Amino acid sequence: MKEKLIEFVLKYGIIKTDFRKPITFKSGIQSPIYCNFRECSSHLDLMEIIRHCFEEILTNATPEVIIGVATGGISHATLLASELGLPSGYIRPGSQAKDYGLKNLIEGAEVSGKNAVLIEDLVSTGGSVINNAEILKKAGATEITICSIFSYEMERSKKEFAEAGFVLWPLITVNDVLPFLKKTLSENDYASLEDWTRDPEGWFGRHKLEFDFGFLTELRQSAQETKSNICMGLDPVLDALPEGYKEHGIIGFQKFLSDLFAEMKAKKILPAMFKPNLPWWLRHDDPRDFNYLGSSALADTMDMIKNLFQSIPINIDCKSGDIGTSSGNWAEYIYDKWMANAMTVHSYMGSDSVNPFLAYCNNEKKRGAYLLVKTTNKGAIDLQMRKMVDGRFVYEVSAENVISWAKGKPGTGAVTAGNSPAELAILGKIFAGKDIPLLIPGVGKAQGGDAGEVIAILNETGYEKELIRINLSSGLTHPWYKIGEPNPPINECVDIVIETLRKLNEQVLLA
Repeated sequence: MKEKLIEFVLKYGIIKTDFRKPITFKSGIQSPIYCNFRECSSHLDLMEIIRHCFEEILTNATPEVIIGVATGGISHATLLASELGLPSGYIRPGSQAKDYGLKNLIEGAEVSGKNAVLIEDLVSTGGSVINNAEILKKAGATEITICSIFSYEMERSKKEFAEAGFVLWPLITVNDVLPFLKKTLSENDYASLEDWTRDPEGWFGRHKLEFDFGFLTELRQSAQETKSNICMGLDPVLDALPEGYKEHGIIGFQKFLSDLFAEMKAKKILPAMFKPNLPWWLRHDDPRDFNYLGSSALADTMDMIKNLFQSIPINIDCKSGDIGTSSGNWAEYIYDKWMANAMTVHSYMGSDSVNPFLAYCNNEKKRGAYLLVKTTNKGAIDLQMRKMVDGRFVYEVSAENVISWAKGKPGTGAVTAGNSPAELAILGKIFAGKDIPLLIPGVGKAQGGDAGEVIAILNETGYEKELIRINLSSGLTHPWYKIGEPNPPINECVDIVIETLRKLNEQVLLA
Protein backbone atom coordinates (compact mmCIF):
# COMPACT_ATOMS: atom_id res chain seq x y z
CA MET A 1 0.00 0.00 0.00
CA LYS A 2 2.93 2.38 0.66
CA GLU A 3 4.16 2.15 -2.94
CA LYS A 4 0.64 2.62 -4.24
CA LEU A 5 0.19 5.69 -2.05
CA ILE A 6 3.44 7.20 -3.38
CA GLU A 7 2.43 6.50 -6.97
CA PHE A 8 -0.92 8.22 -6.48
CA VAL A 9 0.41 11.33 -4.70
CA LEU A 10 2.92 11.77 -7.53
CA LYS A 11 0.28 11.05 -10.16
CA TYR A 12 -2.00 13.77 -8.81
CA GLY A 13 0.84 16.25 -8.21
CA ILE A 14 0.36 16.31 -4.45
CA ILE A 15 4.15 16.24 -4.11
CA LYS A 16 5.87 18.84 -6.28
CA THR A 17 9.46 19.93 -6.88
CA ASP A 18 10.72 23.30 -8.08
CA PHE A 19 14.41 23.97 -8.61
CA ARG A 20 13.89 27.47 -10.01
CA LYS A 21 11.97 29.02 -7.13
CA PRO A 22 12.08 27.20 -3.77
CA ILE A 23 9.08 27.09 -1.46
CA THR A 24 9.32 28.80 1.95
CA PHE A 25 7.81 26.82 4.84
CA LYS A 26 6.08 28.49 7.77
CA SER A 27 9.24 27.77 9.79
CA GLY A 28 11.29 29.84 7.30
CA ILE A 29 13.02 26.78 5.83
CA GLN A 30 13.26 26.97 2.04
CA SER A 31 12.79 23.82 0.04
CA PRO A 32 12.79 22.46 -3.54
CA ILE A 33 10.08 19.96 -2.58
CA TYR A 34 6.56 20.84 -1.47
CA CYS A 35 3.52 18.77 -0.57
CA ASN A 36 -0.07 20.01 -0.73
CA PHE A 37 -2.18 17.26 0.77
CA ARG A 38 -5.19 19.57 0.88
CA GLU A 39 -5.66 18.61 -2.77
CA CYS A 40 -6.30 14.98 -1.74
CA SER A 41 -10.02 15.62 -1.18
CA SER A 42 -10.44 16.11 -4.95
CA HIS A 43 -9.38 12.50 -5.57
CA LEU A 44 -11.61 9.92 -3.88
CA ASP A 45 -9.39 6.99 -4.90
CA LEU A 46 -6.43 8.66 -3.17
CA MET A 47 -8.52 9.38 -0.07
CA GLU A 48 -9.42 5.67 0.11
CA ILE A 49 -5.77 4.63 -0.18
CA ILE A 50 -4.80 7.03 2.62
CA ARG A 51 -7.60 5.65 4.81
CA HIS A 52 -6.47 2.04 4.18
CA CYS A 53 -2.89 3.00 5.06
CA PHE A 54 -3.99 4.61 8.33
CA GLU A 55 -5.96 1.46 9.19
CA GLU A 56 -2.86 -0.66 8.56
CA ILE A 57 -0.64 1.52 10.73
CA LEU A 58 -3.19 1.37 13.57
CA THR A 59 -3.57 -2.44 13.45
CA ASN A 60 -1.99 -2.93 16.87
CA ALA A 61 -3.50 0.19 18.43
CA THR A 62 -6.79 0.48 20.33
CA PRO A 63 -8.12 3.91 19.35
CA GLU A 64 -11.30 5.23 20.94
CA VAL A 65 -11.45 8.64 19.26
CA ILE A 66 -9.90 10.13 16.09
CA ILE A 67 -8.87 13.79 16.15
CA GLY A 68 -7.77 15.81 13.11
CA VAL A 69 -5.30 18.68 13.09
CA ALA A 70 -6.89 21.70 11.45
CA THR A 71 -7.18 21.99 8.64
CA GLY A 72 -5.29 19.39 6.66
CA GLY A 73 -5.98 16.45 8.94
CA ILE A 74 -9.71 16.93 9.51
CA SER A 75 -11.08 15.19 6.39
CA HIS A 76 -8.77 12.21 6.84
CA ALA A 77 -9.67 11.87 10.52
CA THR A 78 -13.39 12.01 9.69
CA LEU A 79 -13.12 9.37 6.97
CA LEU A 80 -11.03 7.05 9.14
CA ALA A 81 -13.32 7.45 12.15
CA SER A 82 -16.36 6.68 10.01
CA GLU A 83 -14.78 3.46 8.75
CA LEU A 84 -13.75 2.40 12.26
CA GLY A 85 -17.08 3.37 13.81
CA LEU A 86 -15.45 5.83 16.20
CA PRO A 87 -16.21 9.43 17.17
CA SER A 88 -14.12 12.13 15.52
CA GLY A 89 -13.28 15.73 16.14
CA TYR A 90 -10.65 18.37 15.56
CA ILE A 91 -8.56 20.92 17.39
CA ARG A 92 -9.40 24.49 16.50
CA PRO A 93 -7.02 26.24 14.06
CA GLY A 94 -4.17 28.05 15.75
CA SER A 95 -4.92 26.12 18.95
CA GLN A 96 -7.15 28.99 20.09
CA ALA A 97 -10.46 28.43 21.82
CA LYS A 98 -13.33 30.45 20.36
CA ASP A 99 -14.45 33.39 22.49
CA TYR A 100 -18.18 32.70 22.17
CA GLY A 101 -20.63 29.81 22.66
CA LEU A 102 -19.08 26.88 24.56
CA LYS A 103 -15.56 28.26 23.99
CA ASN A 104 -14.24 24.83 23.01
CA LEU A 105 -10.66 24.19 22.00
CA ILE A 106 -11.40 20.61 20.90
CA GLU A 107 -14.53 20.31 18.76
CA GLY A 108 -16.74 17.31 17.96
CA ALA A 109 -15.59 14.64 20.42
CA GLU A 110 -14.71 14.07 24.06
CA VAL A 111 -11.12 12.85 24.60
CA SER A 112 -10.88 12.68 28.40
CA GLY A 113 -10.05 9.13 29.55
CA LYS A 114 -9.77 7.84 25.97
CA ASN A 115 -7.02 6.56 23.67
CA ALA A 116 -6.78 9.22 20.97
CA VAL A 117 -5.34 9.10 17.49
CA LEU A 118 -4.17 12.49 16.19
CA ILE A 119 -4.13 12.79 12.37
CA GLU A 120 -1.98 15.37 10.53
CA ASP A 121 -1.46 15.60 6.78
CA LEU A 122 2.26 16.46 6.75
CA VAL A 123 4.99 17.14 9.30
CA SER A 124 8.01 19.36 8.70
CA THR A 125 9.56 20.70 11.90
CA GLY A 126 6.84 19.10 14.06
CA GLY A 127 5.93 22.07 16.22
CA SER A 128 2.27 22.32 15.18
CA VAL A 129 1.29 18.68 15.64
CA ILE A 130 3.22 18.42 18.92
CA ASN A 131 1.32 21.46 20.20
CA ASN A 132 -1.94 19.73 19.27
CA ALA A 133 -0.85 16.56 21.03
CA GLU A 134 -0.13 18.58 24.17
CA ILE A 135 -3.68 19.95 24.00
CA LEU A 136 -5.08 16.40 23.92
CA LYS A 137 -2.87 15.47 26.83
CA LYS A 138 -4.11 18.41 28.92
CA ALA A 139 -7.68 17.49 27.98
CA GLY A 140 -7.20 14.08 29.64
CA ALA A 141 -6.44 11.70 26.73
CA THR A 142 -4.88 8.58 28.25
CA GLU A 143 -2.84 7.57 25.22
CA ILE A 144 -1.98 9.62 22.13
CA THR A 145 -0.91 8.10 18.82
CA ILE A 146 0.30 10.69 16.30
CA CYS A 147 -0.02 9.79 12.63
CA SER A 148 0.66 11.77 9.47
CA ILE A 149 0.37 11.08 5.77
CA PHE A 150 3.84 12.45 5.10
CA SER A 151 6.97 13.49 7.02
CA TYR A 152 10.02 15.37 5.78
CA GLU A 153 11.99 13.44 8.45
CA MET A 154 13.95 16.50 9.57
CA GLU A 155 16.41 16.02 12.40
CA ARG A 156 14.84 19.05 14.03
CA SER A 157 11.42 17.36 14.14
CA LYS A 158 12.90 14.10 15.48
CA LYS A 159 14.48 16.07 18.30
CA GLU A 160 11.23 17.94 19.00
CA PHE A 161 9.21 14.71 19.19
CA ALA A 162 11.77 13.04 21.45
CA GLU A 163 11.88 16.02 23.84
CA ALA A 164 8.08 16.14 23.98
CA GLY A 165 7.82 12.40 24.64
CA PHE A 166 5.79 11.58 21.53
CA VAL A 167 6.35 9.27 18.54
CA LEU A 168 5.33 10.10 14.98
CA TRP A 169 3.91 7.39 12.70
CA PRO A 170 4.03 8.67 9.09
CA LEU A 171 2.53 6.71 6.20
CA ILE A 172 5.37 7.82 3.90
CA THR A 173 8.49 9.95 4.26
CA VAL A 174 10.62 12.04 1.95
CA ASN A 175 13.15 9.21 1.85
CA ASP A 176 10.44 6.81 0.69
CA VAL A 177 9.63 9.17 -2.17
CA LEU A 178 13.23 9.84 -3.30
CA PRO A 179 13.65 6.65 -5.43
CA PHE A 180 10.47 7.51 -7.34
CA LEU A 181 11.58 11.10 -7.95
CA LYS A 182 14.99 9.95 -9.12
CA LYS A 183 13.35 8.48 -12.21
CA THR A 184 12.05 11.88 -13.38
CA LEU A 185 14.54 14.46 -12.07
CA SER A 186 17.79 15.50 -13.74
CA GLU A 187 21.00 14.36 -12.10
CA ASN A 188 21.74 17.87 -10.77
CA ASP A 189 18.22 18.40 -9.43
CA TYR A 190 18.20 15.03 -7.71
CA ALA A 191 21.58 15.75 -6.10
CA SER A 192 20.21 19.07 -4.84
CA LEU A 193 17.13 17.34 -3.42
CA GLU A 194 19.27 14.74 -1.65
CA ASP A 195 21.36 17.57 -0.22
CA TRP A 196 18.18 19.17 1.11
CA THR A 197 17.08 15.98 2.87
CA ARG A 198 20.46 15.83 4.66
CA ASP A 199 20.32 19.44 5.88
CA PRO A 200 17.08 21.29 5.11
CA GLU A 201 17.93 24.36 7.18
CA GLY A 202 21.31 24.96 5.56
CA TRP A 203 20.32 23.94 2.02
CA PHE A 204 19.25 27.35 0.70
CA GLY A 205 22.46 29.00 1.85
CA ARG A 206 24.43 26.51 -0.24
CA HIS A 207 22.22 26.75 -3.34
CA LYS A 208 20.70 30.25 -3.35
CA LEU A 209 22.81 31.52 -6.25
CA GLU A 210 21.32 28.79 -8.44
CA PHE A 211 17.97 30.60 -8.32
CA ASP A 212 16.97 33.76 -10.16
CA PHE A 213 15.44 36.22 -7.71
CA GLY A 214 16.23 39.27 -9.82
CA PHE A 215 17.88 42.05 -7.83
CA LEU A 216 18.18 39.81 -4.75
CA THR A 217 20.40 37.42 -6.70
CA GLU A 218 22.49 40.32 -8.02
CA LEU A 219 23.06 41.49 -4.43
CA ARG A 220 24.08 38.01 -3.29
CA GLN A 221 26.42 37.55 -6.23
CA SER A 222 28.09 40.94 -5.80
CA ALA A 223 28.59 40.31 -2.07
CA GLN A 224 30.24 36.97 -2.76
CA GLU A 225 32.40 38.26 -5.61
CA THR A 226 33.58 41.43 -3.85
CA LYS A 227 33.64 39.90 -0.34
CA SER A 228 32.00 43.09 0.84
CA ASN A 229 28.79 44.53 2.30
CA ILE A 230 29.87 48.11 1.68
CA CYS A 231 27.98 50.56 -0.53
CA MET A 232 30.20 53.35 -1.83
CA GLY A 233 28.36 56.65 -1.94
CA LEU A 234 29.40 58.88 -4.82
CA ASP A 235 28.54 62.42 -3.76
CA PRO A 236 30.76 65.00 -5.53
CA VAL A 237 32.45 67.33 -3.04
CA LEU A 238 34.69 69.29 -5.36
CA ASP A 239 36.61 71.07 -2.61
CA ALA A 240 37.85 67.67 -1.40
CA LEU A 241 39.53 66.81 -4.72
CA PRO A 242 43.34 66.69 -5.04
CA GLU A 243 45.09 69.51 -6.89
CA GLY A 244 44.96 68.97 -10.62
CA TYR A 245 41.35 67.68 -10.36
CA LYS A 246 39.59 70.38 -8.36
CA GLU A 247 39.95 73.07 -10.98
CA HIS A 248 38.04 70.97 -13.52
CA GLY A 249 34.87 70.93 -11.43
CA ILE A 250 32.47 68.01 -11.83
CA ILE A 251 34.58 66.64 -14.71
CA GLY A 252 37.51 66.61 -12.27
CA PHE A 253 35.48 64.47 -9.88
CA GLN A 254 34.72 62.07 -12.71
CA LYS A 255 38.43 61.92 -13.61
CA PHE A 256 39.33 61.29 -9.95
CA LEU A 257 36.87 58.37 -9.84
CA SER A 258 38.34 57.01 -13.07
CA ASP A 259 41.85 56.89 -11.58
CA LEU A 260 40.53 55.58 -8.27
CA PHE A 261 38.43 52.80 -9.81
CA ALA A 262 41.32 51.61 -11.98
CA GLU A 263 43.47 51.15 -8.89
CA MET A 264 40.63 49.50 -6.94
CA LYS A 265 40.18 47.00 -9.76
CA ALA A 266 43.93 46.34 -9.96
CA LYS A 267 44.14 45.67 -6.21
CA LYS A 268 40.79 43.80 -6.13
CA ILE A 269 39.50 45.89 -3.23
CA LEU A 270 35.91 46.67 -4.10
CA PRO A 271 32.56 47.70 -2.61
CA ALA A 272 29.42 45.63 -3.17
CA MET A 273 27.35 48.58 -4.47
CA PHE A 274 27.80 52.13 -5.76
CA LYS A 275 25.34 54.86 -4.80
CA PRO A 276 25.47 58.21 -6.62
CA ASN A 277 23.22 60.81 -4.99
CA LEU A 278 21.40 62.34 -7.94
CA PRO A 279 21.04 65.99 -6.75
CA TRP A 280 24.78 66.21 -6.04
CA TRP A 281 25.38 65.60 -9.73
CA LEU A 282 22.43 67.45 -11.28
CA ARG A 283 23.31 70.65 -9.40
CA HIS A 284 26.18 71.00 -11.88
CA ASP A 285 23.69 71.21 -14.77
CA ASP A 286 22.53 74.58 -16.03
CA PRO A 287 19.53 73.56 -18.15
CA ARG A 288 18.45 77.13 -18.99
CA ASP A 289 21.82 77.51 -20.75
CA PHE A 290 21.58 73.99 -22.22
CA ASN A 291 24.54 72.90 -20.08
CA TYR A 292 24.34 69.34 -18.71
CA LEU A 293 27.83 68.77 -17.33
CA GLY A 294 26.55 67.09 -14.17
CA SER A 295 24.27 64.68 -16.00
CA SER A 296 26.98 63.85 -18.54
CA ALA A 297 29.57 63.25 -15.81
CA LEU A 298 27.20 60.91 -13.97
CA ALA A 299 26.32 59.03 -17.17
CA ASP A 300 30.01 58.58 -18.00
CA THR A 301 30.73 57.45 -14.41
CA MET A 302 27.94 54.86 -14.53
CA ASP A 303 29.24 53.58 -17.88
CA MET A 304 32.70 53.33 -16.37
CA ILE A 305 31.38 51.33 -13.40
CA LYS A 306 29.51 48.92 -15.67
CA ASN A 307 32.61 48.42 -17.85
CA LEU A 308 34.97 47.86 -14.93
CA PHE A 309 32.69 46.12 -12.41
CA GLN A 310 29.95 44.30 -14.33
CA SER A 311 28.52 42.49 -11.29
CA ILE A 312 28.38 45.48 -8.90
CA PRO A 313 24.92 47.16 -8.87
CA ILE A 314 24.38 50.91 -9.01
CA ASN A 315 21.73 52.41 -6.74
CA ILE A 316 20.69 55.97 -7.62
CA ASP A 317 19.80 57.86 -4.47
CA CYS A 318 16.99 60.25 -5.36
CA LYS A 319 14.37 59.43 -2.69
CA SER A 320 11.54 59.77 -5.18
CA GLY A 321 7.87 59.32 -4.44
CA ASP A 322 4.73 61.15 -5.46
CA ILE A 323 1.19 60.44 -6.54
CA GLY A 324 1.02 57.28 -8.63
CA THR A 325 1.31 58.85 -12.10
CA SER A 326 4.25 61.02 -11.06
CA SER A 327 5.93 58.05 -9.38
CA GLY A 328 5.54 56.16 -12.65
CA ASN A 329 7.45 58.91 -14.44
CA TRP A 330 10.17 58.86 -11.79
CA ALA A 331 10.48 55.08 -12.06
CA GLU A 332 10.80 55.25 -15.85
CA TYR A 333 13.36 58.07 -15.57
CA ILE A 334 15.64 56.28 -13.09
CA TYR A 335 15.27 52.67 -14.22
CA ASP A 336 14.83 53.06 -17.99
CA LYS A 337 16.70 56.27 -18.78
CA TRP A 338 19.52 56.12 -16.24
CA MET A 339 19.46 52.28 -16.32
CA ALA A 340 20.09 52.09 -12.58
CA ASN A 341 19.90 48.72 -10.84
CA ALA A 342 18.10 50.24 -7.86
CA MET A 343 16.86 53.50 -6.38
CA THR A 344 15.74 54.96 -3.07
CA VAL A 345 12.03 55.68 -2.70
CA HIS A 346 9.85 57.64 -0.28
CA SER A 347 7.35 55.26 1.35
CA TYR A 348 5.28 57.49 3.59
CA MET A 349 2.73 58.38 0.89
CA GLY A 350 1.58 54.76 0.83
CA SER A 351 1.06 51.91 -1.60
CA ASP A 352 -0.20 53.85 -4.64
CA SER A 353 2.93 56.00 -4.44
CA VAL A 354 5.41 53.09 -4.25
CA ASN A 355 3.70 50.60 -6.59
CA PRO A 356 5.10 52.11 -9.82
CA PHE A 357 8.62 51.52 -8.48
CA LEU A 358 7.84 48.02 -7.23
CA ALA A 359 6.55 47.11 -10.70
CA TYR A 360 10.25 46.90 -11.63
CA CYS A 361 11.03 44.51 -8.75
CA ASN A 362 10.72 41.10 -10.40
CA ASN A 363 12.75 38.39 -12.11
CA GLU A 364 12.26 39.98 -15.51
CA LYS A 365 13.28 43.60 -14.86
CA LYS A 366 15.57 42.71 -11.93
CA ARG A 367 15.46 46.12 -10.25
CA GLY A 368 15.60 47.08 -6.60
CA ALA A 369 13.68 49.76 -4.69
CA TYR A 370 14.85 50.79 -1.22
CA LEU A 371 11.88 52.25 0.67
CA LEU A 372 12.51 54.73 3.48
CA VAL A 373 11.74 53.20 6.87
CA LYS A 374 14.13 54.69 9.45
CA THR A 375 16.40 57.54 8.36
CA THR A 376 19.54 59.05 9.88
CA ASN A 377 18.56 62.71 10.07
CA LYS A 378 17.59 64.47 13.31
CA GLY A 379 14.15 65.26 11.92
CA ALA A 380 13.32 61.52 11.90
CA ILE A 381 12.05 62.07 15.44
CA ASP A 382 9.23 64.27 14.11
CA LEU A 383 7.38 61.36 12.50
CA GLN A 384 9.27 58.08 12.39
CA MET A 385 9.87 57.97 16.15
CA ARG A 386 6.32 58.92 17.13
CA LYS A 387 4.31 56.20 18.87
CA MET A 388 1.06 54.79 17.58
CA VAL A 389 -1.91 54.10 19.87
CA ASP A 390 -0.91 50.43 20.04
CA GLY A 391 2.59 51.32 21.28
CA ARG A 392 4.47 50.72 18.06
CA PHE A 393 6.63 53.40 16.51
CA VAL A 394 5.68 54.77 13.10
CA TYR A 395 8.89 53.33 11.60
CA GLU A 396 7.81 49.84 12.74
CA VAL A 397 4.48 50.23 10.94
CA SER A 398 6.40 51.42 7.88
CA ALA A 399 8.57 48.29 8.05
CA GLU A 400 5.47 46.08 8.13
CA ASN A 401 4.15 47.96 5.09
CA VAL A 402 7.38 47.18 3.23
CA ILE A 403 7.01 43.46 4.00
CA SER A 404 3.41 43.52 2.76
CA TRP A 405 4.30 45.43 -0.42
CA ALA A 406 7.30 43.14 -1.10
CA LYS A 407 5.20 39.98 -1.53
CA GLY A 408 5.81 38.71 -5.05
CA LYS A 409 8.15 41.65 -5.75
CA PRO A 410 11.73 40.46 -5.09
CA GLY A 411 14.05 43.44 -4.80
CA THR A 412 11.80 45.51 -2.57
CA GLY A 413 14.12 46.73 0.18
CA ALA A 414 14.30 49.15 3.09
CA VAL A 415 16.47 52.06 4.19
CA THR A 416 17.34 51.59 7.87
CA ALA A 417 19.59 53.94 9.86
CA GLY A 418 22.95 52.61 10.99
CA ASN A 419 23.35 55.28 13.68
CA SER A 420 20.33 54.02 15.65
CA PRO A 421 21.45 50.65 17.10
CA ALA A 422 18.28 50.00 19.14
CA GLU A 423 15.97 50.61 16.19
CA LEU A 424 18.27 48.66 13.86
CA ALA A 425 18.00 45.61 16.13
CA ILE A 426 14.21 45.84 16.07
CA LEU A 427 14.14 46.19 12.30
CA GLY A 428 16.63 43.35 11.87
CA LYS A 429 14.21 41.04 13.69
CA ILE A 430 11.26 42.32 11.65
CA PHE A 431 13.04 41.82 8.31
CA ALA A 432 15.03 38.64 9.07
CA GLY A 433 14.06 35.79 6.73
CA LYS A 434 11.82 38.03 4.62
CA ASP A 435 14.24 38.62 1.68
CA ILE A 436 14.07 42.38 2.19
CA PRO A 437 17.48 43.90 1.27
CA LEU A 438 18.68 46.63 3.60
CA LEU A 439 20.47 49.87 2.67
CA ILE A 440 22.05 51.26 5.82
CA PRO A 441 23.27 54.88 5.87
CA GLY A 442 24.49 56.74 8.94
CA VAL A 443 27.85 54.96 9.26
CA GLY A 444 31.10 56.88 9.67
CA LYS A 445 32.49 59.74 11.74
CA ALA A 446 30.02 62.32 10.42
CA GLN A 447 26.89 60.42 11.47
CA GLY A 448 28.21 58.19 14.22
CA GLY A 449 27.36 54.65 13.11
CA ASP A 450 29.92 51.84 13.07
CA ALA A 451 30.01 49.26 10.26
CA GLY A 452 31.18 46.42 12.48
CA GLU A 453 28.47 47.15 15.04
CA VAL A 454 25.82 47.20 12.30
CA ILE A 455 26.83 43.74 11.07
CA ALA A 456 27.07 42.38 14.62
CA ILE A 457 23.55 43.65 15.45
CA LEU A 458 22.05 42.14 12.30
CA ASN A 459 23.93 38.85 12.83
CA GLU A 460 22.20 38.58 16.20
CA THR A 461 18.80 38.90 14.51
CA GLY A 462 19.57 36.18 11.94
CA TYR A 463 19.37 38.61 9.03
CA GLU A 464 21.06 37.42 5.81
CA LYS A 465 24.44 39.11 5.56
CA GLU A 466 24.65 39.17 1.76
CA LEU A 467 21.55 41.38 1.47
CA ILE A 468 23.08 44.12 3.65
CA ARG A 469 24.59 47.23 2.09
CA ILE A 470 26.25 49.64 4.53
CA ASN A 471 26.65 53.02 2.88
CA LEU A 472 29.58 55.39 3.35
CA SER A 473 29.95 58.52 1.26
CA SER A 474 32.27 61.22 2.63
CA GLY A 475 33.87 58.73 5.03
CA LEU A 476 35.00 56.64 2.07
CA THR A 477 35.47 58.94 -0.94
CA HIS A 478 37.29 61.78 0.90
CA PRO A 479 37.97 60.98 4.60
CA TRP A 480 40.95 63.38 4.50
CA TYR A 481 38.91 66.47 3.81
CA LYS A 482 38.93 69.35 6.30
CA ILE A 483 37.67 72.78 5.36
CA GLY A 484 40.51 75.25 4.92
CA GLU A 485 43.26 72.60 4.83
CA PRO A 486 45.10 71.40 1.70
CA ASN A 487 44.16 68.01 0.27
CA PRO A 488 46.74 65.24 -0.19
CA PRO A 489 48.16 64.53 -3.65
CA ILE A 490 46.28 62.12 -5.93
CA ASN A 491 48.36 59.01 -5.22
CA GLU A 492 47.95 59.49 -1.48
CA CYS A 493 44.19 60.11 -1.84
CA VAL A 494 43.75 56.92 -3.86
CA ASP A 495 45.73 54.93 -1.29
CA ILE A 496 43.64 56.36 1.57
CA VAL A 497 40.35 55.39 -0.09
CA ILE A 498 41.53 51.88 -0.92
CA GLU A 499 42.95 51.28 2.56
CA THR A 500 39.75 52.61 4.15
CA LEU A 501 37.67 50.27 2.00
CA ARG A 502 39.98 47.34 2.71
CA LYS A 503 39.59 47.85 6.46
CA LEU A 504 35.81 48.22 6.15
CA ASN A 505 35.51 45.01 4.12
CA GLU A 506 37.60 43.19 6.68
CA GLN A 507 35.55 44.67 9.52
CA VAL A 508 32.16 43.68 8.15
CA LEU A 509 33.29 40.19 7.21
CA LEU A 510 34.82 39.50 10.61
CA ALA A 511 32.00 41.08 12.66
